[in-house]
Amino acid sequence: MTNTYNIFKTNGMDEVYCDIKNEINSNCQESKIFVEQLWRKAHQYLDSDILKELPDQFHQRFWEIYLAASLLEAGLNLQRSSGRDGSDICIKANDGSKIWVEAVTASLGQGNDAVQETEIGAVRSVPDDQIKLRLLNAFAEKSRKYRCYREKNWVGSEEPYIIAINAAQVPSATRELEIPRIVRSLLPFGFQVLHLSRETLEVAGTSYEYQGEVVKASGTEIETTSFLNPEYSGISAVIYSCVDVFNYPTEISKALLLFHNPLSATPLPLAFLKNSLRDRTRP
Repeated sequence: MTNTYNIFKTNGMDEVYCDIKNEINSNCQESKIFVEQLWRKAHQYLDSDILKELPDQFHQRFWEIYLAASLLEAGLNLQRSSGRDGSDICIKANDGSKIWVEAVTASLGQGNDAVQETEIGAVRSVPDDQIKLRLLNAFAEKSRKYRCYREKNWVGSEEPYIIAINAAQVPSATRELEIPRIVRSLLPFGFQVLHLSRETLEVAGTSYEYQGEVVKASGTEIETTSFLNPEYSGISAVIYSCVDVFNYPTEISKALLLFHNPLSATPLPLAFLKNSLRDRTRP
């Protein structure tokens, strides 16, 4: 039932869910209270099937709950979505139009392109390209969903569509550079380059390498130019976060980064998430 706030009743297979349900330590006790508070705030705008899936897909369903609660905190009006066959969250704009939000969690991947866990005590470079591949895979999955929704007329041609990506389960994804990795996954920014003065050897300026693709272990090239490609003009923006049930700010919407698609045919208003960590019109 969606009118109950004790959402840790049933047993499950997800390890984190079970630890929180059983309150194995003080962190899990606090997290249990936190998730139930989020559900209390957002449950009426979410599909009740979330509760059935929470015990076995905890982080994926937690992200939907957290996202809805964060959007409410940011001052947006939500309305109940049509169900599990459509987008996860529906925002009702001031003029009565709808803005759709599709949530997805990036995984660490499989095979040679998987992002490996960091060994305790070991030193390594951040696997930037491998993490980008995980973000791009999540983006591609929900871009395909958008095309499906349009074909079925579940999302109107003039209705904005946001892909909300959570990368908390991707190892090292929280290790960021000046330009966030999600921006560098959708626009061709590579690493920062320092320009030194020949006379003084001091830094005279900076620029960025052009990186139009990342290469998989198989040799397949995956483009990092989606937000320069009119094919993706139906995507209004991406919300990005690495928040998880144990790591979140006091103001929960501060964990969200909003990155607008500069070529969107259905653009969002500037400062759409006025209370978010960053509302990125451009990198």
